Amino acid sequence: MSKENLEAWQKAPVKIVSEAINHARKKSEEDNLIAFLLLDVGAEMLLKTYLGLPKKITGSTTSEDERYTIIRKGFHDVVEGVKSSRQGISLKDLARVEFFHGIRNKLYHQGNGLTVQRIHLEEYISVIKVLFKQLLKVDLDKQLSNTSLTKEQAERISQIKEEINNYLSLAKTKIKELELACELIIEEVAPNFLFPSFVKKFNSLLEQACSEEGYTYEGDIVITYKRLPYCTEKRMEIVSRFEELITPLVNKSPYFDMLYRQVEVGNKHQIDAISSQLGIKSIDVERQKVPHILSVIFNDFFDLDVFYKNIVEMVVFNDLYFISRLNYMFFECKDIYPQRHDESDLEYWESTLVLFTSQNAELDNYIARMNSWLESTTKS
Repeated sequence: MSKENLEAWQKAPVKIVSEAINHARKKSEEDNLIAFLLLDVGAEMLLKTYLGLPKKITGSTTSEDERYTIIRKGFHDVVEGVKSSRQGISLKDLARVEFFHGIRNKLYHQGNGLTVQRIHLEEYISVIKVLFKQLLKVDLDKQLSNTSLTKEQAERISQIKEEINNYLSLAKTKIKELELACELIIEEVAPNFLFPSFVKKFNSLLEQACSEEGYTYEGDIVITYKRLPYCTEKRMEIVSRFEELITPLVNKSPYFDMLYRQVEVGNKHQIDAISSQLGIKSIDVERQKVPHILSVIFNDFFDLDVFYKNIVEMVVFNDLYFISRLNYMFFECKDIYPQRHDESDLEYWESTLVLFTSQNAELDNYIARMNSWLESTTKS
């Protein structure tokens, strides 16, 4: 939706939040404070606007009388009203709005001398952008895009977009080349892993292992899916089942010791994040030890392709975060990081071009190292 096509009920909250983001771009303490206070006003107006709109526009599940009554109440009641009248709304995002509103109350009632943490301001902006999309069907990034580009800037952006499309096309070719190299390496390490009979048994075990339901959001739609259980004990049971399948097929491999080296499993980054959040220097977490080849079972997600790449990571890259790096690569335009609110259009596209340039160079490096490994292995 372009700026010219905003509906009447969308204009006021968009205007207020736009002003807040304009202040946030200046990054001074005073502007951060003004931005935060304006964001909170915009958030409340957004929620009340949603509750006040007819059901045929919002698809609300509660009656108009009930929603109009809620609008006259306090902020917490308004948030609860949105929760009960909107299916698929992110409860986490609404909880964040309440948290930031609490900060706003402290700022408002305790007077001068208080400042806003930049991280809180950034997160509040991100949350409000999501809620605008979900509740009022407004893409704030489009509303805030810089339309006052010079002719030279517009031409440069057009050129960059063309270059990015070329890089994306090239990246898709490179990833296919990389996947072929992965299979050739697996053929050297444990050829039985490529047999259709193994693939069938592996996928069958994986289907059984994904015994719990998870859900995510795609726009306004709630997507459910099967996932691995969170329980460590259940994960270890899954490890045992896969070990029974895999061990007989790899026990004569010259790489057996490397593949079956015991490693601690668990997400170190997640543990560090919890430690930081709680303000504790270190957190003692019970870590399980499993064969390295099966450590992927403790990832958030794994499949046969990840299983293969984990082996390649061990054998070729010596645990150089090969899989993690691939997971952060982009192969479709829709997956590119969104533009930051404090970033101009030209800055955004130039930084995106740098990202794709370095990504393709990284893919080239991986492919070269894998081919070098294959060449040295086949010679010996």
